[in-house]
Amino acid sequence: DPQSIPKAVVSTQSTGVIGVTDTLSVRAAQIRAEAIMWQPLLRSAVIKEHDYNVIAVYDTMTKEQQMERLKVDGLNIVKTLINLTISICNEKILQHVLVLVNDVLSDKENIKFFTEIENEHTEKGGPISSWEPFLDLLNRPDEFIVNQSCLILSKVVSTGTLRLDAKNLEWFINWQVAQLLQSKTYLHTILASQQLMLRVPEYRAPFYNSTCLDKMLNLLSTRISFQLQYQMVFCLWMLSFKSSHCFKLLDFIKPTAEILRQAMKEKVIRIIMQLYRNLLTNSAAPRKAAELMIQGKVHVAVNQLVEKNWKDEDIKEDVEHVKGVLDEMLQDMSTFDSYLAEVKSGKLEWSPLHTNPAFWRENAQKLNQNDHEVLRMIRILLKDEQDPTTLAVCAHDVGEYVRHYPVGKYNVEKLGLKERVVCLLENDDPKVKSAALLALQKLMLNNWEFMAKTNA
Repeated sequence: DPQSIPKAVVSTQSTGVIGVTDTLSVRAAQIRAEAIMWQPLLRSAVIKEHDYNVIAVYDTMTKEQQMERLKVDGLNIVKTLINLTISICNEKILQHVLVLVNDVLSDKENIKFFTEIENEHTEKGGPISSWEPFLDLLNRPDEFIVNQSCLILSKVVSTGTLRLDAKNLEWFINWQVAQLLQSKTYLHTILASQQLMLRVPEYRAPFYNSTCLDKMLNLLSTRISFQLQYQMVFCLWMLSFKSSHCFKLLDFIKPTAEILRQAMKEKVIRIIMQLYRNLLTNSAAPRKAAELMIQGKVHVAVNQLVEKNWKDEDIKEDVEHVKGVLDEMLQDMSTFDSYLAEVKSGKLEWSPLHTNPAFWRENAQKLNQNDHEVLRMIRILLKDEQDPTTLAVCAHDVGEYVRHYPVGKYNVEKLGLKERVVCLLENDDPKVKSAALLALQKLMLNNWEFMAKTNA
């Protein structure tokens, strides 16, 4: 459901993983429990008598009592809370007021009070705006105040009918982008804010056209908790309902495919499958999306996922849909296309594509296409890849290339592939060493056979 916003979870990830406890909720619980002396604020004229009379009673209630009181006097209470937000400078007391405001918004029905206040402000010249004070608070130095204000603002301008104008929306999105780079403690809150905002269709294009997706792409490529993975992919999923917003999303297939292969949490798998389904259905380039998924070995992952017993029928349906599209694409691809897609994925495995002599007899010369594109990619893998299987298969492929295309030994040497294979003789993995040695033997045998034919 695109309307659902996940509750935070406490991360138990090991050190080095950006795994966010929902710091805001934890801190809010502490602040809510702290008693505030309101009378000194009245005596010093920081707050007005009417606001004092409201808050002095309201703040002594339990949260449940407050929710009941809002049904009777909600508009008056919300006006008082906004007035306090504007008039109070003391950080500790302002934190407390913001927690009370956010508590009001925990019930979506209460958004009507904010809407009425804003309508009074814009149509009748009322004294306060229901959202501007929270936008202003984003410039405060206190992290809790800033992030609680961010979440409140997002709720006010997305849950009901109120909307930010283009200028303030652009400023708010750019502010969120900056927070993605700067805040690890409150990263969960920033993403929750974006999830709320992206539920509103008219907010999606400005978000898509900002630099936010670039920052998310960088974050998804790092070690982050499953909760943050879920929240980011949720944002991508919301964008994927419009075909023109899918082009940038194609860049996210590779990191999300990596997450999918390792994912243990059902909700992470579900949201990635929903994103993929949209990219294969709504995208202006569904074939490109499918090709990138095949390169990322998504078809391997879904073949395993389709065998699982899912409690959620939607996951099963999404997995089967993605599998069906990718299976059809694989049938359409030539054998060499499949090989090329695997090399581009950066992860090679022992399969008939590599071990079948018939494949090499038919396709060895194709490694020369596009200025030896495949050979250059293999060289990069031999230099940078750490996975032993990938290294062994790369070495094997070099050997098969020269065995079935004798002239190719010159390309192997010219492009530095032979040098990279020689380096694998020092690898700690015995299978990598063995594959490298065998490849070099094929290269030398090819040399001898070529020399024998030349001298004959």
